[in-house]
Amino acid sequence: MKKDRFLRAAAAAAILVLSAVPALGDEEGIRILVRSAGAVGDAWSASLVSALAGSALLDSVIPCPPGRDPAELAARLSCALAVDVESEAPAGKDAASRWRILDPLTYEALASGTITGPSPTARELAEYWWIPLVEAAEAALPKVKKTLVRVSAAPGTTVTGLSEEPMVIPEEGFLDLPLRVPVTRPWRAVSKGAYPESGYFAALEQGQNLEIPRRPLRLWTVEAGLTMLSFPEIWAHRNFGEDVYFIRFGMAQYLFGLYLVDEEYGEETPPAILSLPLVMPGAGFGMYFLPSDAYVRPYGYASAFARILLLSGAFGFDTVAPIGTNAYLGAEWRAFPRTAVFFEIGAAFYPFCDGFLMAASRGGQGNDGPYINLFGSRWFFEAPMIRFGTRFTL
Repeated sequence: MKKDRFLRAAAAAAILVLSAVPALGDEEGIRILVRSAGAVGDAWSASLVSALAGSALLDSVIPCPPGRDPAELAARLSCALAVDVESEAPAGKDAASRWRILDPLTYEALASGTITGPSPTARELAEYWWIPLVEAAEAALPKVKKTLVRVSAAPGTTVTGLSEEPMVIPEEGFLDLPLRVPVTRPWRAVSKGAYPESGYFAALEQGQNLEIPRRPLRLWTVEAGLTMLSFPEIWAHRNFGEDVYFIRFGMAQYLFGLYLVDEEYGEETPPAILSLPLVMPGAGFGMYFLPSDAYVRPYGYASAFARILLLSGAFGFDTVAPIGTNAYLGAEWRAFPRTAVFFEIGAAFYPFCDGFLMAASRGGQGNDGPYINLFGSRWFFEAPMIRFGTRFTL
């Protein structure tokens, strides 16, 4: 139990330090991962790590936590070698340490052997017991197979999924990645000024190349929608901030729309097409809450708009409610590469208006059902407001 706690603590500390270092590049130096097991004391594991760390050809030694495969973990931590040792020191008999030196990328045993002799003291462990293993590890370094695949992308692209840590493509436009083959891994690439890319890389042999495309962001979008399932609107969006934020401007209107009513109007049903001389140009600001490659992309925005009457004798701001504001939460689903369907729900607020006339035009206070309107002498609030429609990326 003490040995397990020692190994877990040492391995956790080593992995924590390594997680802050990119997992690629020769500038890291040469490091190896060591698993020491068997019915022996902590001194055996400590002396093994110390002996390997004392080699001039090795830069760091990482203990392997109990229960982990040493070659698999060594590959994930980009170690040059994995050393697997099983020791025993039975009472009254010679001690033995059976060892293997593994290539992390191929699982191939580069060297193996057994150290035997009278059960060593702590001093003997530190001075000479591990010398054959250390020499074998040094001799195995030139035999390590560097199975490399190439990742090509625009300089500055950040790629995740292919290694433990995100990797950034340098100015050369490519990066050679040590990777055990065959293997299939998901990847995602993010580049400034471009849409995120993702996919699966099936590396079946050494030297394969993953070519990551780059699609520049399209910053303009036009949307056609319906407010309250009745009146068409048209708006344009200009995205910025790496497609996170957007400004919108356009117009809602009551010049043409569907007027669907129930029987409360009596026997004489009004026309299904409604036309009122009112347009509402406006502008707003919003943001998306997920990146542009999300399957469904939620967002929110707020707008301000004017209410303009188109009457020959009374052209200008509506005297009942000259201006209004609204706020919506919505989500869009990209049905096609440049076409998205959206649905929104929100509320509208009219300051500086005749609240009583606005309420009368909406049929009174009407808070019995899902539709709510609140008002005072100089303000009016209504909710929920529902919009849906289609967006086209230009």
